[in-house]
Amino acid sequence: MCKISKWVKYCLKKIPNNKGVALDLACGKGRHSKYLSEQGFKVFSVDINKESLKYFSGNNIIKLLKDVESHKSWPLTDCKFDVIVVTNFLNRSIFTMILKSLKIGGYLIYETFSDGHEKIGRPNNQNYILKPKELLSLCSDILLIEYEEVYSLNSDEHFYKQRIFSCNV
Repeated sequence: MCKISKWVKYCLKKIPNNKGVALDLACGKGRHSKYLSEQGFKVFSVDINKESLKYFSGNNIIKLLKDVESHKSWPLTDCKFDVIVVTNFLNRSIFTMILKSLKIGGYLIYETFSDGHEKIGRPNNQNYILKPKELLSLCSDILLIEYEEVYSLNSDEHFYKQRIFSCNV
């Protein structure tokens, strides 16, 4: 299984009363779902890929096979979360719904590919790559705690990313 994102670990340590209900959106093979569960969260793990959801399990994990990208309706309309974690996924058309799914006082931990990444790897489609400072703009309605634009070209990791940690106040 892939490593837990350092950004996700870092942000979770900063959340007071690090418990509640979490959403791991586009969870893939569940690396963050398992980590959130181990930290005491009840986790809703959502992904479109049935095979990916088979890779993990946990006592406090509810796996949901959902297409959150379809333009029909947001499948989590009635759910509110204390923490939403999104890594390596971008669909601008559902960003408002992601933010609406945060409880008041809930935290968003988001990390995905940004401008420059297309030169070194996948994704290389601009639909899945943030423009400079775009994540700040997408999250402008909630309180910014931390934000960074980072890149790594070392032998272990190659990426350009934007990361945000915000709170719905």
